[in-house]
Amino acid sequence: MAESSEVNAMFDHLADLEKSRTDWKIKAWVTRLWPTNNAESGVVKGFNLILLDNDNYHLHAYVYPDTWKAIGKDVKEGGVYIFEGFQVRDTYGRLRPVSTNIDLRFLNSTKIQAVEEDIMIPKHKFEIMEVGDFSNKVVSLRLMRMLNVMGMIEEWEPASRVPTRYGERETLRFKLSDGRVVLGVCLWGELAVTVSNEYESEKKKPVVAIIASSKLTTFRQELQIGALPSTRIYLNLNIEAVEVFRKRLEEEGYKSPAAPIRPTITPPPASPLLMFSLKHLTENLTSFSEKNTVMVTFKISDIEDKENWWYYACQSCHEELEKVDRKYKCTVCPRSFSYGEKRFQLLVLADDNSFASTVVLTDRVVKRLAKTTVTNLMNSSKEAPNSEMPPVLRNIVGKTVTVKISLSKSNVAGDSNIYKVVDLCEGSVSGKKVAEYSPITKFPSFEQSQTDDYVVCLETPTSSDSVSKKIKMEP
Repeated sequence: MAESSEVNAMFDHLADLEKSRTDWKIKAWVTRLWPTNNAESGVVKGFNLILLDNDNYHLHAYVYPDTWKAIGKDVKEGGVYIFEGFQVRDTYGRLRPVSTNIDLRFLNSTKIQAVEEDIMIPKHKFEIMEVGDFSNKVVSLRLMRMLNVMGMIEEWEPASRVPTRYGERETLRFKLSDGRVVLGVCLWGELAVTVSNEYESEKKKPVVAIIASSKLTTFRQELQIGALPSTRIYLNLNIEAVEVFRKRLEEEGYKSPAAPIRPTITPPPASPLLMFSLKHLTENLTSFSEKNTVMVTFKISDIEDKENWWYYACQSCHEELEKVDRKYKCTVCPRSFSYGEKRFQLLVLADDNSFASTVVLTDRVVKRLAKTTVTNLMNSSKEAPNSEMPPVLRNIVGKTVTVKISLSKSNVAGDSNIYKVVDLCEGSVSGKKVAEYSPITKFPSFEQSQTDDYVVCLETPTSSDSVSKKIKMEP
């Protein structure tokens, strides 16, 4: 609900923003909203917004989780807000969501005020590329920013479930065409189901689709459009660009081709991971390849290092950071950060009755065993030294677990039998595949509890027309 009064003031235009000051004041529509997550751990690294003003100019804004807590405001996709006091920075990195050379960083002091919908601000802006515009230049462009692609949907088939290494998942494949050039599209999970349902309910055929903030990939040596956490898909959107595109194709005599008749093929089941004993693994290390993944069941009989149970990790590669002059430096990337990501790392003694070996439990595994995070543990016991192991971690001793171990170069060379546990599993490998403790779930909203924990599992969100995205921060 918008606040009762809008501040009567002149607003800065997004196109006029530059880096020399922070006292900017803008009014903008939040056209898209999504989190940036650590792909391995699910930790929320920040939140992204695309802001659009009444000059039809848009910019990308980024917010760290701690900053959202300090600001303490609700922000939802599809709302109009006044933003006051923020930093303007040069854009860097790949897969930029918009083509502008600057972006915004919200500060703890940034003020946000919800206002009534402004009919002067358009609800959508796309830097659209038609399918026929794709070329070698576009292939190089894909490394720089996300793509907004428009075309007619062809070779449509409803979403279906297929077996994968992590169990069955929904997938949707179709073609996007301008009558001459055709690109494949592949969607997974909740996004595949939502788009499939929306397509079936569309009465105007053929359907024009805009796939916003997507990526260009290669599948079997052919270009293909894939989804990102930021991807939104709009079907027969009521904007001029869609009507012009449809009219041009009709004038050119475009006719949607009949759906091809395909034989029903049952894909072969994904190969299950092999289960080994610690003894067999240790005695046959040189027969494995680097980065081979195997399953092992063992009992955690002891924690060998009770002081070094967490570390500051690089946000990109998760290697341990060095603190240099109030900065955290990663020697692998190499990059420097103003803060480090706190992650678990436990050195434990594993015993499966055939052999006892030292293993490293990574952050993903410890979080699932202890059902908490490093940040939460430190916040709940601020008086205790950070080096003192919390009781909840000691409680994992005695548990029997089935885990996934990733073999390192030192392992397969026979130089080390300290194994790295990268995931925790449940179930049994006898007669069925192992199911992982890392389900893929949708992320429909950002709640206070999620930003407190900084732990979520991310599924590619659904279209913004069908699901409301929201960052909720209790005042």
